Amino acid sequence: MSDYAFAGQQPDEKVLLVLHRHWAPFMKDVARLAVMAASPVVILWGWLAMTDAALPSDSVAFGAVAIFFGLFYLFLLTLLYGFWLDYYLDVFVVTNKRVVDIEQNGLLSRTIAEQPLYRIQDVTSEVNGVFAHLFRYGNVYIQTAGEKERFFFEQVPNPELVVRTILSLTDSVMRDHNNPLMHEERNGQPRATGAGRSDQRA
Repeated sequence: MSDYAFAGQQPDEKVLLVLHRHWAPFMKDVARLAVMAASPVVILWGWLAMTDAALPSDSVAFGAVAIFFGLFYLFLLTLLYGFWLDYYLDVFVVTNKRVVDIEQNGLLSRTIAEQPLYRIQDVTSEVNGVFAHLFRYGNVYIQTAGEKERFFFEQVPNPELVVRTILSLTDSVMRDHNNPLMHEERNGQPRATGAGRSDQRA
């Protein structure tokens, strides 16, 4: 059980899972930015060392280099901020009634997609790559009978556990609310208990 609350949460709705993107992909992005940040310094240092050139602080060349470095590092900081927004503010929520995908689009825009549990037809997980297997994160795909037929939780920790949790909840909902209308909304495709697939590729 989680103390997390979100906009539109119903009074009797209980949050069971709150998922953020795994930290490993974010750190990979940070490492790439660190390499990019070091590159111009190394190149400039190498050029000065090989040519024995001087770069006086009162020269035009020094001013041009300073402006370039300032703009370049401002660009990298902007990228880092965007990566952090994706990592920290994108939230995937599973409650006892629905699944909710909250995505931050830039600083001032947020998109919320949701589907009730009784509309879910199938849940699968996918783990791709060495890093994903090593740090145990992957994507969870949810097939529904709604307008948005398929949406997914991206790069979440322990995707197999997430799949089992959602399937268990949907089975419970269908047992507690076993009526023809719900089955009709699922396009006449009731899912067998325990359905689901885990796709893992190195």
